[in-house]
Amino acid sequence: MRYILYPFSIIYSLVIKIRNWLYDVNILKEKKFTIPIICVGNLAVGGTGKTPQVDYLINLLKKKYKIVLLSRGYKRKKSGFLYVNENDHAKNYGDEPFLIKEKHPEIIVAVNNNRKKGIQKILVDYPKTEVIILDDGFQHRKIKAGLNILLTEYDYPFFSDFMLPFGTLRDNKKSYKRADIIIATKCPTIINRRKFTEKINLQINQEIYFSNIKYNSWYCAFGKNKIKDFNKYNILLVTGIAKTYQFIKYLKSNIVFKHLKFSDHHTYSENDIKLIIDTYCSILDENKLILTTEKDFVKLKSFSCLFKEINLYVCPIEININESSKFYNKIINYVKTNQRNR
Repeated sequence: MRYILYPFSIIYSLVIKIRNWLYDVNILKEKKFTIPIICVGNLAVGGTGKTPQVDYLINLLKKKYKIVLLSRGYKRKKSGFLYVNENDHAKNYGDEPFLIKEKHPEIIVAVNNNRKKGIQKILVDYPKTEVIILDDGFQHRKIKAGLNILLTEYDYPFFSDFMLPFGTLRDNKKSYKRADIIIATKCPTIINRRKFTEKINLQINQEIYFSNIKYNSWYCAFGKNKIKDFNKYNILLVTGIAKTYQFIKYLKSNIVFKHLKFSDHHTYSENDIKLIIDTYCSILDENKLILTTEKDFVKLKSFSCLFKEINLYVCPIEININESSKFYNKIINYVKTNQRNR
């Protein structure tokens, strides 16, 4: 049945090719700003690890530079240009920009569907801004970013994928050539870097890196309850993220659990919370808890009053990048060079 979608995939691919060609021959114009702009994006729809990569970049840069993160704010309830307020609700801005603002309250986080107008407003409101990070902006060609970082999953790379709706690509495979840096994300322990790199066919100006997810210590969402041995607990896993296979693999090695899986960027309702709590209560074990992701928790905590007397834990993640010193120097050198040119 899936192959019925293939003709639509060809049509969509043709439309995107024409659009990219119009930009390549300068019929459609790209806006270039004098400020350093780092774009983090992918060719596929969701699940490549953009948020932890953005978090990684912010940690690299925020001690030296005044950073602003600009995101679309996917599935947010409020429209237009907004600066994210961490004392508000995630649903108004989107879970990812809200999470970044919570983790880095000292930086400015903004959301706007029109990235070009968004940058223009940021530079008026915050003229001392030194670096702008564009979250999920690779396919938005109205802006000419100075440094493009393209993410692709190691186990589901773009070169083995197909265009929507037959596959998950929202941009043509050859668009990878616009990237300055390509990062293979969510890498398993054993990988074949050489074979993977050969399949991409890197351009002369491109660099490739490999990253993996690190699952950090779980923390209690409400209160100071500390559990020393999670292996003795029966766990209800609650997720609203695109891909959970690595998270589940990480848990299966140690823990017994049930999984309530919601759609990516899911906006939780009171009925959802009732389902979560009812499922939790149905677990016939005194030693039990609910485990969720950071991205889900920024939305679930709006229902804190309903989670009383329930062990709710959060599993934070970060990424490790191979050749991290080389990557750091690449980022810093780009920002330094373009700061001098301003």
